[in-house]
Amino acid sequence: MSGRMVRLLTAYVLLGLILLAGNTTQANWSETFDGDEPDLATWQFYPFPDVTKTFTNTIKVDPNGNKYLSIDETSSSAAGGSQFGVGIGSEEVFTDVRVGAEVNVTGGLRNYHGLAARVTYFIDPDGSLTGAAPGIVASTYLMLIHWQDGPANFRFEVFKTVNNLTDIMKTYHEEPVPGIGHARSYYAELDVVGSDPVYITGSLYEYKGGPLIARTPTLIDTNGNDPWENEGHHDAIYPSGVSVVFGMNQNSVPAGYHASYDSVSSVSDGPAAVNPSPADGAAAVSIDADFSWVEAKFATSRDLWFGKKGAMEKIEQSPEGASFDPGTFEFGQTYEWRVDQIGASGPVTGRTWTFTAADCMIAEDFDAYTDDADLMAAWVDNISDWDYVFLATDAGGNNSIRFELQNQFEPYFTEATRTFESPHDWTAHGIEALSLSFVGEKENNEHLMYLILEDAAGQSLKVEHPFTYACQSDTWRQWTFALGQFSDAGVDLSSVKKCTIGFGDGTSSGQAGDDRDLVFIDEINLCPAGSYDFN
Repeated sequence: MSGRMVRLLTAYVLLGLILLAGNTTQANWSETFDGDEPDLATWQFYPFPDVTKTFTNTIKVDPNGNKYLSIDETSSSAAGGSQFGVGIGSEEVFTDVRVGAEVNVTGGLRNYHGLAARVTYFIDPDGSLTGAAPGIVASTYLMLIHWQDGPANFRFEVFKTVNNLTDIMKTYHEEPVPGIGHARSYYAELDVVGSDPVYITGSLYEYKGGPLIARTPTLIDTNGNDPWENEGHHDAIYPSGVSVVFGMNQNSVPAGYHASYDSVSSVSDGPAAVNPSPADGAAAVSIDADFSWVEAKFATSRDLWFGKKGAMEKIEQSPEGASFDPGTFEFGQTYEWRVDQIGASGPVTGRTWTFTAADCMIAEDFDAYTDDADLMAAWVDNISDWDYVFLATDAGGNNSIRFELQNQFEPYFTEATRTFESPHDWTAHGIEALSLSFVGEKENNEHLMYLILEDAAGQSLKVEHPFTYACQSDTWRQWTFALGQFSDAGVDLSSVKKCTIGFGDGTSSGQAGDDRDLVFIDEINLCPAGSYDFN
């Protein structure tokens, strides 16, 4: 069979599985292995390659009388032994899904246990379809639990593979398991949620329902070529598929693999909400930030828990969708929140996320502007014939405003003014100070730096930086001053209409020829008492 025919046949088989998935009603399944035969009559077991016929799947009994599934290969991969073997509990096709299992990592082998979700596969009985060895051919999202670097280095990870564990990851993250003594059982869970993007998360617990040991960062897969994917390798998401447990060892030494499982399940009403905003562990979160998250398909409603760290409470009015306005946070306060999704089978407890509110409120960070024209439309300079303010973007993608000063020419000062569509209230939340970040160049001439605030009634005040050489600093500095001096001068800080940043004192700076001095301004922050030092 030609390579083209193989590819077409493979595509048709996989397409058939995907189409089947779209017409299948999802139903949860679980397996305890408490009998002499599996509880589910639908179990199927396949290895790859299926050459030596030394792959086995059996129900065994531990010293305590507990029965479990053992997936084993005794032949080395160098001798044709299978590199992995899978157990498919049911042909039930899932989209959003949680695959869970108790895994026992005892034994002399460098154990590889795996859970897989949204698996699409076909069986190549003699190798003629792929031009390779006979066996199962599969593509999937998976969680791999292993000590491939020895039992002192027990780790687990999530990633995406295509066609028999071909690794398409350019970068990946292995989550280390705390401690050293790992010859024991753990409970593993793999959550897969969403359609584009897809969110893949692995969790490891002491036991089912027990304390969390560790969790992977969530892998986000889109239909584009993601930063963690090798270029040109199956960029499309996996929309649906069956759920699988598997054992694996692609190395020739040690020979084969042994993987044991108990309490295996695949549930569509199990995966937790993902992709929280603010992100888990986020710092300097805006005090006006709203909550948002991504829910699994089973959720028809939800309970939201929120509060200061250690004092989380259920919100009385449940959100109607996957977003919520929690009100205003306290500056510098750490909070916790959680979303419990509710479906036909009842509530599913979510993960607890934390974040810390910013010490100050951002009045302007210049990140909303996309190009020079966009910025110039908002920050209008005082010189009509030439442009002197531009958008600057650093290597990290952070924006600032760049002043190019030619104060050797009239009017001998350069400034840019932001006029707000509606007046801003800069008195709320205990705000007492304004702080802005700036950096210049040591080759600059001296230029007076100042800031002007004007209220809706036209009352204004200019505040000047005490040092004209400040713009010669070649490292980022903070200029912070009390807002009270504006209100003392009659400026209504509850109705701020204009903000002007300027350089120059109306006399020539003494710059030579057409020289332009550069000064950058970044975040303009409004800060409460006690969160700043005047300088």
